Amino acid sequence: MAEDIDKVERARLARKAIIDHMDCDDCTEDYVFLLRQGGREFGMGLTTVLSMLAFAEHEGEVPPLSTEWWIKVSRRYQ
Repeated sequence: MAEDIDKVERARLARKAIIDHMDCDDCTEDYVFLLRQGGREFGMGLTTVLSMLAFAEHEGEVPPLSTEWWIKVSRRYQ
């Protein structure tokens, strides 16, 4: 699998920025990661990142996080 990852062009933070949307009444995300892959820029919300982390944890690809941590996150980013 590591070989496959090395062959894939990775997305990186574009402009070294995480966009803070906490004061935005119309936004559905508190934070959006602005990413770039090749010449394409796109945003990825924090809830998406957390969902991917939960999936990776469920699949055993990352070490388990504590139940307390997940409870704190779910209370903050519902």
